[in-house]
Amino acid sequence: MQKKYTYGIMLLLTGLLGACSKDFLELKPDQSTETGRAIKDLPGLQAAISGVYSLMQSANYYGRTMPLLPDLRADNSFVSVINTNRYRNQDQYIVTANDVYTTDSWNQLYSVVANANMVISKGPSISLLPSAADSIEAKQIVAEAYAIRAQVFFDLSRMYAQPYNFTANASHMGIPIVTITNVDSVQSPSRSSMKDTYAQIINDLRTAIRKFEESHSTAFSSARLNVYSAKALLARVLLYKEDWEDAEALANTVIKSNKYSLLTGDKLVSDFKITGNSETIFEIINTPVDNPGTDGLGYMFNQDGYGDVLATNNVFNIYTSGDVRRNFLQKSKRAGNGGENPANVISKYSDVSTFSEGIKVMRLAELYLIRAEALAHLGKAPEAQADLNVVAQRADRNALPVTVTGQALLDAILLERRKELAFEGHRLFDLIRTKRSFTKYLASDKTIQVAWPSTKVILPIPQRELDANPNIRNQQNEGYN
Repeated sequence: MQKKYTYGIMLLLTGLLGACSKDFLELKPDQSTETGRAIKDLPGLQAAISGVYSLMQSANYYGRTMPLLPDLRADNSFVSVINTNRYRNQDQYIVTANDVYTTDSWNQLYSVVANANMVISKGPSISLLPSAADSIEAKQIVAEAYAIRAQVFFDLSRMYAQPYNFTANASHMGIPIVTITNVDSVQSPSRSSMKDTYAQIINDLRTAIRKFEESHSTAFSSARLNVYSAKALLARVLLYKEDWEDAEALANTVIKSNKYSLLTGDKLVSDFKITGNSETIFEIINTPVDNPGTDGLGYMFNQDGYGDVLATNNVFNIYTSGDVRRNFLQKSKRAGNGGENPANVISKYSDVSTFSEGIKVMRLAELYLIRAEALAHLGKAPEAQADLNVVAQRADRNALPVTVTGQALLDAILLERRKELAFEGHRLFDLIRTKRSFTKYLASDKTIQVAWPSTKVILPIPQRELDANPNIRNQQNEGYN
C-alpha cells in the first residue's frame, strides 16, 4: 500500500488506547485521524504526550541510533571485524540515500514531530478546563510538546544538514519544517535554510519555556521535559549557533537553579546508570516493560549481545589512569573467533537483560562545559577555566588546574567534552561545528581521513523522501546525488 503522508506523518496511537503494545506503531495512515479525535480531554492529552515520549524510545531515535552514530562516525568507536552488518555503511562512510537506518531515522523523527504537532494543536483548548490542577497539567503538556518538537528539529538538523556556521549567514539548506499536521492532505514542504531552521527551534524552545513558566507547574522528572531542561537544551542550541552570550546566560541559569548536582567522582561510573540521578537533566527512560530487546543500545556494546561496536585506542588513550571515566571502557576481547584482542569494550550502556537503562540526553556536566566554551569565546578565561576544572577534577583528582587561554583553552574544552560525553552522541557534532578534520578509525587498523569541510559528515536525505516529495527532489545533500 502506498503511503499517503510525506515524512512518515502517522499519528500513532501509542498510549492512546491505554496500552504500550508495539502493534500500535504499525498503523496505516488512514487510521491516523483517530489520534486527533482522541485528544479531546485531559486523559487523552496525557496519553498523547506519553505516546510522543514512547516514540523517542525507538531504536531509530534515542533507543539506539541517535546516541550511537555521532561517536561511530567520528573517532570514538568503530564496527568490529566480526559484526552483524549493523551500521557498517555509516562506519565506513559509504552511506547511500537508500540506507535503511538513514531512512528509518528520518521517518521516526518526523513521526515524533507529527504527534507533537497534534498535542500543540489540541492542547490549548483543554488548558481552559475549569479545574486549576487540570489546566496547569494541560499547559505543561503543551509546553513539553513544543520542547520535544524543538529537540527533534535540532536532531534532524544535526544529522541531515551541515552545521549552522557552515556558511557565513547560515543560508545553506536545513531541514523541512513541519509545524502543522494535516491528516487530510499530503504535506510536501521544501527544505528551509539553516537560519530559518534554527529560528524555528529557538522559537519553539522559548515558547516552551514561557508556557512552562505560565503553568506554574512543580512537576519535575528527568523522564519529562520541564522548564530547566528546556533552558538547558536552548543553551546547547545557542552554543551551536555561536550565540555565546545567551548560551552562557542560559547555562548559568540551569546551573544556579540548584535543581541538579554533579555526581561525585567515586559515584560517577556507578550512578551514571541510575535513572533520575542528581546530574541527569533529561533522559529517555526504558523499563523492562518497554523491553527493546536486541534493538537496545546496550546490545551493540555488550559482548553478551551483538557487541559490534568497540571503542578506539585513540579515545581510550585520552584518559589518564586516574580518570574514573576510563572505567566506562574495559580492556577485554571481542567475543568470537578472530575478533579484536585486546579490545576496548564500551560499558556506558550495557544492559542486555532487564533493558532498563535511561539514555542520557542532557546532563549537568554538559552545562558546565557549555558555559566554559561560551565564556572562553567571550574572553572570560578565568571563569571558563574554573568551569572546565570543575568537570575535569571531579573525574580525575590528579588533574592539574587548566591555566591556558585563547585557542589552547578552547582545545582543552573540546577535549574535555570528548572525555565527559563519550558514547552519548556528541562527538561528530562537536568536530564539525568547530570545523575540525579528524581520523575515522576502522577495524583491522584501517583509517579514513575526514577533512573539513566534508560532504560525508552528514547523512543523505532518504531516496524515498525525494521520490515522494517533489519540493525536495532537487535538494539532496551535496555528495549524494
